Amino acid sequence: MRYESTTFRASWLCVLCFLLPAFSVPAKAQRKDVYTVAKLSVDIKAKDAVTAKRTALTLAKTRALQTVFRRIAPFNSFERLPTLKSAVIEDMIAGFSVRRERNSATQYIATLDFKFQAEIVRKVLSGKGIAINDQQADQITVLPVYISTGKIVTSGRDPWRNAWNGLDLENAIVPVRLARAGPSFTMDNLSAIIAGDLNAFVALRDKMKTKKLVLAIAEPTQDGKNLTTKLFGVDRVGSVSLSRNDSVYSGNMKSAAKEAAEIALGIFEGRWKLMQSPRSLAGVDATPVDLNVVVEFAGIREWKAIRGRLVKIPGVQGLDIKSLSARTAQLVLKFPGGAEGLARMVPAHGLSMQGAGEAWILRGN
Repeated sequence: MRYESTTFRASWLCVLCFLLPAFSVPAKAQRKDVYTVAKLSVDIKAKDAVTAKRTALTLAKTRALQTVFRRIAPFNSFERLPTLKSAVIEDMIAGFSVRRERNSATQYIATLDFKFQAEIVRKVLSGKGIAINDQQADQITVLPVYISTGKIVTSGRDPWRNAWNGLDLENAIVPVRLARAGPSFTMDNLSAIIAGDLNAFVALRDKMKTKKLVLAIAEPTQDGKNLTTKLFGVDRVGSVSLSRNDSVYSGNMKSAAKEAAEIALGIFEGRWKLMQSPRSLAGVDATPVDLNVVVEFAGIREWKAIRGRLVKIPGVQGLDIKSLSARTAQLVLKFPGGAEGLARMVPAHGLSMQGAGEAWILRGN
């Protein structure tokens, strides 16, 4: 897995951030509820149908509450988020609905929505000394673009768009509206935007009727073993120009796309929370700082695990692998607050980081 700042000519995006107020946009969409978790999927097998359903619902409400916790808590508090008993969670639920479900004699599959009581959630986190930021940002627009065999798929039924459709975009701290460009949006249009054509980007953004537009581009390799995804545009914080590569395990493109979309949404949310309260979130100024880090690991499996955890830390940007050997990797990345800030963050993601000055070593716990 590789996650890095792209080499796109994106300097004009920074200029565009200052030009945005000059363009008209539609009225703001009605805000949703960050204490609601929608589209939560469960698929559980057990010895019988009753046990499968009971286990699935217990798992689902636990996952839903953790989703709410992570939405409104600073990411440097994730390691302190409480794990509550099922009965306690049950008392926190204000509403529950089933979007769809099916079951067999030993399996329960469903898509569920949960709504939690805001005051109780706030009280639980406050009791742990965790700051709360439940102020939802204004909506951004994401245009999923899936490229297959060198062409943009316009059917709307590709695994990349399906992955985004499966996310709870309305209730996120940074809510997302998905857009469709239609058959008129071609590889030539996309290439022009990525190459730095400001007029092409503004024309597309105005067509989407939005101030904040991010192109989320996904393209599998020819052998189908990797999925490259790129975020390019302007979100609630400013310009975005990031790229990552994910392995597609056992040919499961659907699963790879789902994970990449979840991480992309997490990036939008992490950037927003850093901007909202940079000192409480990172402990220092939120300006990204260049870091040189040496990763130590026992083998390739541990290296992949460490790398996977590192790229999911909100605020990590521009991760570039300079060298890789059997036991170490040299990385260059950016993080608000520098090495000290990152060292405070990594334990929540199963990592440890020690050092001083320019000599920092990262390991898995």
